Amino acid sequence: MTMSPEAETWAVVESELGFHQRPGHDWLDTLNRLWRKNRFVMSMDGMLKLDQEPPVLTREMLTVTRERWPLERLASLVHPDAHDRRRPKRDDLPVLVLEWQGRHYLIDGLNRINRRVRERLPGPHEVIVIHGRTP
Repeated sequence: MTMSPEAETWAVVESELGFHQRPGHDWLDTLNRLWRKNRFVMSMDGMLKLDQEPPVLTREMLTVTRERWPLERLASLVHPDAHDRRRPKRDDLPVLVLEWQGRHYLIDGLNRINRRVRERLPGPHEVIVIHGRTP
């Protein structure tokens, strides 16, 4: 039996987030943790940068789309405090982005974006956008 395109996209999201999972956590726990860790959400010293605490996302609040973004749009997701590893561990995966209340937050793919910026690869580049909605 073949999966629907949406189910295939969710499978990629779950697999990609699996690289960041902590013991006892699932992909959704990981998504919530990485969102809060984003430097546009929380500063390095733990100060919240949003008007209010981000909600805990549930699967029912989320949908996904596959998109193709130009380099400039991807580069705008990178916070100046973000690390810069020379080589991505996996360069063949789409960049994961969470969209919440009209704003986009990088979840996974920082090193892929940094490499593309260094090498001036205009794109478009594959992105999976996880769209969050209030319940």
